[in-house]
Amino acid sequence: MSTSNIPTRLATVEKLLQRVSIAEKTQQKEIRITIEEAKDLTTELALLTTNLGAVIGQINTQLKEISKASSEVDVKFDGGSF
Repeated sequence: MSTSNIPTRLATVEKLLQRVSIAEKTQQKEIRITIEEAKDLTTELALLTTNLGAVIGQINTQLKEISKASSEVDVKFDGGSF
């Protein structure tokens, strides 16, 4: 799956975060997820990680270009007319 197909919402991650929040409020000591939930969570986290890696690579490239552009100076001389 390409990184452009990553959904804007990560439903499985959101569901897990809600379950953890409820567990904290009710002072539960643990939560359990099914193997299907674990697979879905793994897929969403892998897609998120892949997307973040691509974004970090783009940012790094842009920073290098900015650094190069800021260290180069064009100097032009106009001999004028006598």
